[in-house]
Amino acid sequence: MDWVEKLKKSLDESRLEQPGSNQKKDEDDIELFNKYFLKWKNARQKDNPSAAIPRFYYKLPSEEEVLLQKLREDARAAFLQRKSRELLDNDELQNLWYLLDKHQTLPVLQDEQMINYEDFIKVKEQTGEKCKKFFTATIFSKLYHNDPFGR
Repeated sequence: MDWVEKLKKSLDESRLEQPGSNQKKDEDDIELFNKYFLKWKNARQKDNPSAAIPRFYYKLPSEEEVLLQKLREDARAAFLQRKSRELLDNDELQNLWYLLDKHQTLPVLQDEQMINYEDFIKVKEQTGEKCKKFFTATIFSKLYHNDPFGR
């Protein structure tokens, strides 16, 4: 028996069992419909496990779909603007270079300038918001990995 037929049958049975006002019947009908619909929906999702996977690929709009093409262009432009705002400009880069040079750790061997973790944290505190994401413990540990002096 089809789920629609089951739903109709249960609604008809509930109408016969509960005499009363039409409003109460309508509310009960809606409640029963929601109950059976949710039960059917859950059963259908269990039968098809790929239904739980979100869609991640959308085909490119055709040339006739001008509105979709324009939307895609605008979304791409907004994304590129957001990413370009995350980049350091020349002044911020110069300031970062100055702070790193100021807080270098001695001894300097063969023109290699190094920094210890305490100075690394001081530089992080003195830089702007854009630079702070580059001063994490993970990045320092990657830099520290090959240094015998712990700088």
